[in-house]
Amino acid sequence: MSNTEAELESQMEISKWVDKNLSIPFVFANDKDKWAFSCFDIVIEHHSSIVSLSDLKLYGSALALLRVQYEAFIRGLWLRYVATENDLSRFKRDKVKPTFHELIEAVETSRGIKSGLLSHIKDKQWAIFNSFTHTGVEALLRRMGENTTGYDNYKNEDINNGLRFSGLILLFCASEMAILTGNNELIDNTVNVLQNYKSK
Repeated sequence: MSNTEAELESQMEISKWVDKNLSIPFVFANDKDKWAFSCFDIVIEHHSSIVSLSDLKLYGSALALLRVQYEAFIRGLWLRYVATENDLSRFKRDKVKPTFHELIEAVETSRGIKSGLLSHIKDKQWAIFNSFTHTGVEALLRRMGENTTGYDNYKNEDINNGLRFSGLILLFCASEMAILTGNNELIDNTVNVLQNYKSK
């Protein structure tokens, strides 16, 4: 079994765990939580798509989803912890005023994320994610060989890193969804899965 096959198997197991434990009815305290949940839910869908596309060796399409998965995660956090009722109203009309970087800064401030993890990801990965999504040089170089272009030219390291990142965002969102249930046992179990994943 190759490293990528092993990583795909690991991601499939994580996806199954999230589906088994969080495919439950939710009661939302307010409209913001409902819209935030929808963002987190689509993050899970993007992860499943990234894994499925990678399993089919459609790596260009899989990597193109990393940006939209991360965007959905940040928007969900912003809706839940930062957005006012007026912000939510604008969001429902597809008119989000803050820039994406401002969304991240607002989330970090509201949640007391001192290390700036979300900003760090944006600063270090955003240009590459954009290139993957918009068919830029980062997307094209990875699929170009001496005489061929396509899946067989991708490096295992690039695919594995993309899968690992997608899995991390999946579990961050799973933790947020668990918090929305108010079920302390489920919250603890989900956070444990996340911590174990981060330690690998």
